[in-house]
Amino acid sequence: MTVAGVSTGIEVLAINVSMLSEDLTFSFLPSRSASSYILCFDDISVPGKMESDLPLAFTGIPGDKHNSSVSITDASYGKLISYPKEKTIRALIVRVQKSSMGHLIDDFDAGAIQNILQSHDNASFLSWPITFKYRLLLNDFMSEIIQHPFRELFTVRNVSVLVEYLLLQFFVMEKLVKDGNYLSTQDTHNLSKVEQHLCVHYKQEFPGIEKLSRISAMSPTSLKTKFKKYYGETLFGYYQKNKLEHARKLLDNKVPVKVVATEIGYSNPSHFTLAFKKEYGFSPWHYLNPH
Repeated sequence: MTVAGVSTGIEVLAINVSMLSEDLTFSFLPSRSASSYILCFDDISVPGKMESDLPLAFTGIPGDKHNSSVSITDASYGKLISYPKEKTIRALIVRVQKSSMGHLIDDFDAGAIQNILQSHDNASFLSWPITFKYRLLLNDFMSEIIQHPFRELFTVRNVSVLVEYLLLQFFVMEKLVKDGNYLSTQDTHNLSKVEQHLCVHYKQEFPGIEKLSRISAMSPTSLKTKFKKYYGETLFGYYQKNKLEHARKLLDNKVPVKVVATEIGYSNPSHFTLAFKKEYGFSPWHYLNPH
């Protein structure tokens, strides 16, 4: 599905396919006539299985899109994007003119992206693993865009939120580098395995640091420290936020509170209520009935 020209200087390509017989490839030729960026939000998986491909790290090295990631590319250099066969692919590719970034993020200085790209040896491409926030937004977008009565407004709003997350993560990663906390490619690969395990198994009890340490091939101390630096949350905090965001999405669809509690893995609805109120500041019943 393509949603093109949703706003001045902004084009969006939405992809929602499963189990292709051949790789799907897009080639963006270098475009020097219009100064722009290509933003990619890619959730790639095999149904029922963990992702085994190496996630792209925060690096300037281009690569095929055979893994879940988010990225920014200077369109002046062009970009080749390849999605793998035999997987489920939900992706948004956004090409936005630098002069139009303000249409997506108010008061945003597009030059900030260029400065960050240049700070990494004038790289034209930067990428890092996806997080649960992107997955949930992509889920919403793909499930609602076809029948949404205000398709263009819906697209711009969702893309704006995705871009905001991407830029925030961009600046977090840049701060890590400036503070001397740069993580190696192997580190980001190991951390992304842990992150995905927490997201996939959110209905189950928190797995505990020992199991997560084995998954990451890191010591418990190293894992806790590096995960907090990379994702901005403790391991349990990240697991809990993802779990409760799934609950909030169910409540948005008017699913009863007790059903939601069971669906996300709480045997006691009161425990779910306490966790929800601690995270959002109000109970799930108040969320369902705000007036």
